[in-house]
Amino acid sequence: MIDIQNVLIDISADASNSLGFKTNGLLLSGIEFPAAMTGSNITFDYSIDNTNWIDVVETDGTEVTYVVSVGNIQRLDPSGWAFAGEGWLRITSDGTEAADRTLKVYTRHS
Repeated sequence: MIDIQNVLIDISADASNSLGFKTNGLLLSGIEFPAAMTGSNITFDYSIDNTNWIDVVETDGTEVTYVVSVGNIQRLDPSGWAFAGEGWLRITSDGTEAADRTLKVYTRHS
């Protein structure tokens, strides 16, 4: 049985970055998007201290990017090291959000 946990995170109106959320060594496995999102793609930033952020990139150096699927849960590939490590993640929308947005992030044990 896979133990799935979730956490709600916010992207404030007139912002593009979410608040940071602690990974607790869990794998990131999905994101549920609200019915309205201004941005059409998301990327991720990683921090060891929730203060200094770096981009999460693929092995070819491009940012890990997912297409926003409003009102749906987007399955994520948790194979990247930042998704299974200790530290903090935040989600960045490619558009400044027109209103406060709440996303549900799903994590699981490896």
